[in-house]
Amino acid sequence: MTIQLHCPVCSSENVHSLLNTLHCKRCGNIWKVEKKNTNRFDKYESAPLINSPAGTIKITDSLETRMEKKLNEYLKRYNGKFSLDKITWKIGNITMALFRRYLKICVKNKTLVEKKDRYGIIWYSRPD
Repeated sequence: MTIQLHCPVCSSENVHSLLNTLHCKRCGNIWKVEKKNTNRFDKYESAPLINSPAGTIKITDSLETRMEKKLNEYLKRYNGKFSLDKITWKIGNITMALFRRYLKICVKNKTLVEKKDRYGIIWYSRPD
């Protein structure tokens, strides 16, 4: 019998266990669990662990804070205007699909402007 767990990063219920770790199917985060019985997982660490080429990283910021930092990083790097089609995405703790959803929310809240150029490429920038 397993207990229904939520992902500590994205609060998804799509969590499965594999080799004494829990994996979120929505955002791809991995964290360790403590085992009490052989068939049951009860607790997880407060900060999820993510496997990366550099080793295991603890995440202390919330998902929204990390996406805001990523957005500000891209705006700063590309002089206030960027396109997801023109940048290279580094595999990290935020998936491209989650970041696209976050951009759509920012456009809906009018904190970002979405413009399409004559070639059909969507550019994101801050409103003037």
